[in-house]
Amino acid sequence: MEEFITRCRMVKDMKFKYKKLYLFFLSCIFAGMLFAQEQGSKVRFQNQDSILGITIDDSWYETVKLEAVVNALKNMKTKPTVRIVMSKDEPVSMYIPIFEKIGKVAYILACPVDSYDMKSYKTVYSYKKRFKTAYETLGKYTDMWEIGNEINGEDWLGKNPKLIADKVAAAYDFIKSKGGITVLTAYAFAPEMQKIEMIDWLKTYLPPRIKNNVDYLLVSYYEDDNEGFQPDWWKIFAVLENIFPNSKLGIGECGSTDENADEKTKLSMIRHYYGMPKYTKNFIGGYFWWYWVQDCVPHENNVLWEEIDSQAAKKRGF
Repeated sequence: MEEFITRCRMVKDMKFKYKKLYLFFLSCIFAGMLFAQEQGSKVRFQNQDSILGITIDDSWYETVKLEAVVNALKNMKTKPTVRIVMSKDEPVSMYIPIFEKIGKVAYILACPVDSYDMKSYKTVYSYKKRFKTAYETLGKYTDMWEIGNEINGEDWLGKNPKLIADKVAAAYDFIKSKGGITVLTAYAFAPEMQKIEMIDWLKTYLPPRIKNNVDYLLVSYYEDDNEGFQPDWWKIFAVLENIFPNSKLGIGECGSTDENADEKTKLSMIRHYYGMPKYTKNFIGGYFWWYWVQDCVPHENNVLWEEIDSQAAKKRGF
């Protein structure tokens, strides 16, 4: 009898040990899934040599169906990266179906704060809170985070460059702490259009940790707002490569802001930007045509949609 009881205890002990081992393996798997969810975007994006970017702003909700937008994205030959611009006037939760559906056919660059909304966030805390709320609500759909949009724009972002830079740094620190991919967009302009040149602003106000570690540094430029002036992009990106030695570089916004621009003008502009050469070894394209929904949806028999799609296909060996 004693031998029988001893064997029963041994079997019980073995079951307990196996149960503990089983629970340990389950916890490891669960932790791995959480880590993968947090790091997944970095795995998908770290080896991207070129990006086909388009922008979806918040001006189409009442005139264009989301299904038409998704269909236009799904039919592109190259999987696009879509900047989704979020309005401060809408609850973050409203964007869940948009992010969820678009995330199935495209990479997502979330823009929680457009440049025109920057001044609405009066403090560093409120700006960081916006990103925290966006991350908690939309993080599982998002591949990249725009921590600052057209950050050196004068007046419309506010009149305190240091405060703007501090806000951006807070968003950068938060997204980096989550293992997220950070994108920073600067604003280019014709000579003497602003008091501080773009390069000088970036050098002066951004902290070293951003200049050394931000994942992407993009440049927004609208030639219609600058009397058709064409910057020396070779020179600009060569300088930016020195300031941001570990960042990938590209164009962060473009498009025609002229309400009277015809199809021919827009086609020429698309070819100019989406056809840009590789200015530096870390140049990844981007472009992010701002008026993509307005100009390219519906996509059937749409020459502007076709041109962006065909330009992207040419860049596969970029």
